[in-house]
This record gives sequence, structure tokens and C-alpha cells, in this order.
Amino acid sequence: MKILPSDNSYRTFCELTSGYRMFCVICEALRSGIIDRLEDGAATIAELLAATSLPLAEGQRFITLLVNVGLLEQYDGEICLSRFSRTYLSRSSATSQRHVLAFEPLLMENWRKLGVVLQEGQGTLIREQSPDASRERLQLFQQAMTEAAQVRSRELWDALTQLPESGTIIDIGAGDGAYLREFLLRHPQWQGIACDLPDVCARVAAQSLQENLRVHPCNILDCQELAGLVASHHASADVLLFSNLCHCYSPTENAPLLRQAGALLAEDGLLIVHDFFRDANSFGALYDLHMLVNTYNGRSYSTVETAAMLQNAGFGHNVVIELPSSSLAVVASRKQPYQGGSSLFPLRSHALANGFFAAVELDPAGIRTEAWVRAKCAYGCSQYGKRWSCPPRSMDQAGFQELLGCYSRALLVAGQPPLRAFQERLLDLEKEAFLAGFKKALVFSGGPCCWCESCDDRQCRFPEKRRPSLESCGCDVFALAKSCGIPVAPLRNSDAFVQYIGLLLVD
Repeated sequence: MKILPSDNSYRTFCELTSGYRMFCVICEALRSGIIDRLEDGAATIAELLAATSLPLAEGQRFITLLVNVGLLEQYDGEICLSRFSRTYLSRSSATSQRHVLAFEPLLMENWRKLGVVLQEGQGTLIREQSPDASRERLQLFQQAMTEAAQVRSRELWDALTQLPESGTIIDIGAGDGAYLREFLLRHPQWQGIACDLPDVCARVAAQSLQENLRVHPCNILDCQELAGLVASHHASADVLLFSNLCHCYSPTENAPLLRQAGALLAEDGLLIVHDFFRDANSFGALYDLHMLVNTYNGRSYSTVETAAMLQNAGFGHNVVIELPSSSLAVVASRKQPYQGGSSLFPLRSHALANGFFAAVELDPAGIRTEAWVRAKCAYGCSQYGKRWSCPPRSMDQAGFQELLGCYSRALLVAGQPPLRAFQERLLDLEKEAFLAGFKKALVFSGGPCCWCESCDDRQCRFPEKRRPSLESCGCDVFALAKSCGIPVAPLRNSDAFVQYIGLLLVD
């Protein structure tokens, strides 16, 4: 999560400082056997206590908590797993994350020593382990990454849709092959090649390979070994995947690796860098520190740095696609941009880099108008009837609702005074969207028009700059901002935080 400038709530402070408590609750729900028992079917509290040997008073309090936080549900006196728990905690779920939960405490050990790393440098905490301990840690890590890949591979291939019916995909640093298996399940006429260290490829091969999945054991940082891939399999790649790989290496290691990839890829092929990026969201920024405390030289790159590395490797076009659980896919190509991208990430990045402190994508169909908002303009605002961008001259409620039906996507932005600068940034954002190919781009402002001190009664002096405010169109801005996670409250005193809300409609 990101703390917005408008958020100074103690609730946010408490949520940040006590988040570890929920992690402990989830782990104990598994360790106690409650989740496993409910996989077999619903049970009363008494039956749960008997099955888990929890004391009556303490067990009741714990089960009540699990219901209150949504890990369990209660109907007609019986307890059952919630949808969330069935998805991520159930043993039988294809997206179970049990090993992720088991591996996290090992990572926490180094996170508690963040200050040491900041003072003494990256790699300070890395210590030699006994072969048994190293083997155990590696096994748990691989199991955790496999579980995470079950979720993230679906997100990735849901987003990458416009691909040929057949071709060859090569996964560099394939791990256990989860991304390849999910891809080939969706595209059975494709051929897949998993490229990784020999012992990793041996584990992939041991999982009874599909007919269209092969392995290529090699050290991917050795250019000669990697170059032998095409000759060995008599095929160049139509899609080349780097998933959760670049963050493991330094820029000096990634640069030649990406350049070498060019020799593996068909001239019109796609190179996909799937990873966490520190300029994309707070999770990506935290992941950069995660690599700082837990690796020798790994890091979370920015999308700008990644684009530069791809440019130097010969990939002049790239499209950024946001995925649901905080990762991104940068789809790079030599000849022309990938046409299947649907993310507004470039516009969000432009907005955040140019003075807005929040930019949230939303569906215009969810924006509602209310008659009382226009009434407040008519009976509570001193500017009513005085400005060309305000009622009764501005777009009315019905017209705004009809206009929203012409769009499928929107970006809500929040900024700070001065109002004129805010409205200038909105126009710049609209222009940026138009030049990016969104021909229907149109912004709605926050607050009254400020291009001149007073409006000419005959006509607007700046029709090219005039945009209606959301309030003037009947939009409940407070409710809209809240639905996008942006706290907005009435100004109670002169030193209260002032913010403006704007809307960009695109299609």
C-alpha cells in the first residue's frame, strides 16, 4: 500500500504497524489443523475444538477471530472455509500458497536486520550454510516459488492474448516450468523449451514432460552455452520469456543476457520481461529492498531502466502491461509494438511523474451521478451561473451519464493546489493520452475553471482549455474517490489538506 498525502489517519498507522499479526493468525490457522479439518466439510465449534485439541476458551476466541477476519465463515451454527481460504490455504487447491507461508519467516530474519545492510552494504547478511541446511532452504524456496507461479502464470497468460496459433516459446530461467506448462496448456500447438541449470532441468524432466515441452540445461550467464540452444533444438523463439529473472542479477549481468537473447529470437518475435518494478507500485518498491537484504546483487528495476536495457539489446518497442497482483509484463519487440496490451500504465506513470500524487484506473460504468450534487451547485456555490464550465451552462447529469457510456476505461487522478497548475496538468494528461492513440481522450476537472478571473457573458475566452468539473456534471466526487482508495474529507479548518480530483476518459 502507499500512504497518500491526504491520508493522516491513525487507522492507516495501526494497519501498517500490526500487519504481522494477520500473518501469524494465518500460519496458526494452518498449524493448528483448523483449515485441514474444514477441508473435509463444515463443523461446529465444538467439533473443531475436538479435532484440533484446542482449549475451550482460547479455541473459541481464535475461531471467532478467524470468522471476523474472513478466513472462515459461519452459517446455521457451522463453520466452513471462506472462498479466500479455499483458494490459497486449502491443500487441494491448485493455487495453494502453504509453502509461501512457510518460507516467509526465513526471509523475515534478514528483514529484521535491514539497518545492518543499509550501513554495511548489500550481501552483508549472506552466510555460508551447511549442505543440509542449504538443501532444505533451497527446496522450500523452490516449493514457494512454484506455488506463486501457479497464480502469476495465469495472470500473465490471461493478459498476453494476441499470439499466433503455433510457434516456439523459450523460458530463460524456467525454474520448475510452471509458466511454460500453463502456456502450453492454453496453446497446445506451440513447442516449449525450458532453459535453466542442469539440476533444475532434471527436476523439470522428472515431472513427466509433455510431448511439446523440452529442456535445455545450461548456465544462462554463459553466452556460449546459451547460444547453443537454437542449434541444439533447431528452432528460434517466437516468444522469449524472462520471468522473475532480471531481478536476480546486476545491470552488468542483465545487459549481455538480454543482448544474447536477441540471437535466440525470431526477427518478429516477442521478448517478455515479467517482474516486479520499483516505479510501478509500492510492492515493487518493497521488492527492491527485499532483494537488497536477501541477495548479493539482486534488485528491482524501474520500467525506465528495463526499457533502456531492452533498447540497447536491439528491442526498440516495448509495451507495459499491469497484472492483477502487482507484477508487470514488459513486452518488447524489434519491428512494431505488441498490439495486445491493454494497460493504462504509461498514462498512470506520466500522471504520477507530472505532479499528481495518485492515479487509479477504473471502469466508467461504475461512475454514478446524483441529482443532489447539481442541486448543491445551484443552492450552495457562489459561482453558479457565473462560469462557462459550471451549471447551468455545463454538461448536465443526463448528458454526463450518456457520455460515460461511450467509454470503457478511465483514470482518476488526485493533485494539490494551486488549482491552475492542477488543471494545466489535466490538459497535459489529456494530450498525452491522445498522442498515445486514445483518440476519445477527455478530462473532467476538479473545482471551478480558473483560466480567467471572471467569465465573459457573451462567450468563453478559452474554449480550448475549458473542461467541466465532475461536480457540475452531478458526480459524487467524495464517493468516487473513496471507491478508488483516495480518502477525501470536507475541509474543517484553514490548515486542512487540500486536494483536487480529476477524471480522464479514454478508449
